[in-house]
Amino acid sequence: MVVIILSDGGYGMESLELRIFREVARTKNISRAAENMGYVQSNITAHIKKLENELNTTLLIRHNKGVTLTEDGERLLQYAEQIISLLDKTLYTFHRDIRQLKIGATQTIAGYLLPQCLIEYQKKFPNINLSINTSNQQEMDKQLGQKLLDCVITNDPHVFTNAQCIFKTREYLSIITPKYCESISQIWQLPIVINNLKTCPYRKILTDLFLRESASFKIIELDTVESIINMVAAGGGISLLPKNVLRNKLTVNKFDIPEVEPTTINIWIHKDSFPSDFITFKEIIESLTCYQ
Repeated sequence: MVVIILSDGGYGMESLELRIFREVARTKNISRAAENMGYVQSNITAHIKKLENELNTTLLIRHNKGVTLTEDGERLLQYAEQIISLLDKTLYTFHRDIRQLKIGATQTIAGYLLPQCLIEYQKKFPNINLSINTSNQQEMDKQLGQKLLDCVITNDPHVFTNAQCIFKTREYLSIITPKYCESISQIWQLPIVINNLKTCPYRKILTDLFLRESASFKIIELDTVESIINMVAAGGGISLLPKNVLRNKLTVNKFDIPEVEPTTINIWIHKDSFPSDFITFKEIIESLTCYQ
C-alpha cells in the first residue's frame, strides 16, 4: 500500500521525483526517460530509488525490455498525475502576470507540431496569449538571448547561446512515396520533394541519402508539410517526414530504412529563465511526440 504525505513532517517527497517517475512510467524505459528529461541515467535511477525508499515499496520491475510498474507503481502514478496537475495550476496562479508566451519554432515544427500543442495549452491557460515566430535559427538565437522570445523549439543540431535546453526527444522519420511504389528500391528513380528552406533537417537527410547511394536526383521544392504530402500523393516524387505527421495519412506509402536516423526535438529557454515556468508546455510537447 502506498501512502503519500506532502508536508514538512512527511516523506520530503519532491515534485521532480514524481515527474521523473511519471516519465519513466510513460516511456517504460529509464534511459529513454533520462534522454527526454535531459538527465544522465544514473540520476533517474537515484531518484526512483529514493522514491522507493521513502515509500518503502517497489515501484518498478526492471527487465531487458525496460521497466514495468508494480501494483504500487500503478497506484503512485495515479497520485502523481493528480499532484503534478495541482502543482501546475498553483504555478499558473502565481505566474498569472505572464500574459503572453512568445514561442520561436522552425517552420516544420510550427507546421505540424505546434497547432495541436497550442490548442492543448489554451485549454489549460485560456488567459495567456500565444505568439509564434518562425524566423531563421540565427535570428531566433538572437531573440532568445535578448528575451524577445520565451522559448524556442527546434529539430536540428543548432546549439543556442545564452540558453538552456529543458527538453529533448527523438523524432523518427519515414520515407513517403506514391501509392504505386511497392518497394523502397523504386525511390531512386523519382524526384525528391523537399522544403524550400535550406536549413530544413529533413531536406539535408534526404539529399545526403541520395548522395550516399550515388543516385542522381531532381528536386521539387515546396513550402509546407501538407503541400509536400499532396505532391507525393499525386505521384510527383518521394519525401522524408516525421512519423507523427504521417500517422493518419493514407494517400502515401511509408517506408522505414535504417540509414535514416531520427532527428531531435529540443526546447530551449534563456539561461536565466525558470524551467518550472515551462513545465506544462514541455509536457504537452512530450505527450504529442511520444507515439512515434
